[in-house]
Amino acid sequence: MSTPFNRKLSELLGKMDEKVVKAKLNAAMEMLKNGDTEELAKKMKNVNKDDLMDKINEYDRSKIEEMNIDIDAIKRQVTEADLAKLSALIGDQGDDVVRKIKKIFNEKM
Repeated sequence: MSTPFNRKLSELLGKMDEKVVKAKLNAAMEMLKNGDTEELAKKMKNVNKDDLMDKINEYDRSKIEEMNIDIDAIKRQVTEADLAKLSALIGDQGDDVVRKIKKIFNEKM
């Protein structure tokens, strides 16, 4: 049974999740842009690559845009060189992650 409290709590948690995703995305982009790949590499070493793939596969363009993330703005900021760096930092599944990112960039709404 869905009560107004449950709906409000669900909305609140959803907004918190959106803010966390945005913050992490912005931080990763800044690290790539500023050449701070050592810090990003440290963070990536602690990430389970299978979990990363599972998580990235949960997202598509519409889900990301629902979180008020402007994909086109990100697409304009991210270069092929940035994606190559990201792929190298991720390691074994880096190419798969980059392919998924490019797919999201190019999906039509």
